[in-house]
Amino acid sequence: MRKQTKIYLALWILGAVLGCIAMVLDGKISEPLGGMLMGIGTALFAFDFSMWRMRRREEKDPQQMKQAKIEANDERNVAIRRRAQAVSGEVLQWAIMAVAWFSIGLGAPLWVTLAAAGIFVAKSVLELFLMLRYQKEM
Repeated sequence: MRKQTKIYLALWILGAVLGCIAMVLDGKISEPLGGMLMGIGTALFAFDFSMWRMRRREEKDPQQMKQAKIEANDERNVAIRRRAQAVSGEVLQWAIMAVAWFSIGLGAPLWVTLAAAGIFVAKSVLELFLMLRYQKEM
């Protein structure tokens, strides 16, 4: 087993231990601390388990992993991924505006509406900035 694989395995076990500690100490420690332990533990558990499995698969069949990496970086697949990200960004942007309108209709506090509108504006400004930057590069 390579060193990196061992590190992911150790972090996976650490995540499980942190999650167990949070469950055992439930009620004996403050709620924010218990939530933090559980959150960090489950995140480590899930992420490092998947990374450990990927490294193990790579060790067992390096040729297949090399081919998958080549396909992932293929021009066509990169273009498809970027287009999907752009469309999902547009959908998310308009969903945020829908939340703002619903918050107005439901009489939510003003900060909720302003936060949603601020996120909409920030996304639009970022999109404009990136568009201008990419036009200069290309």
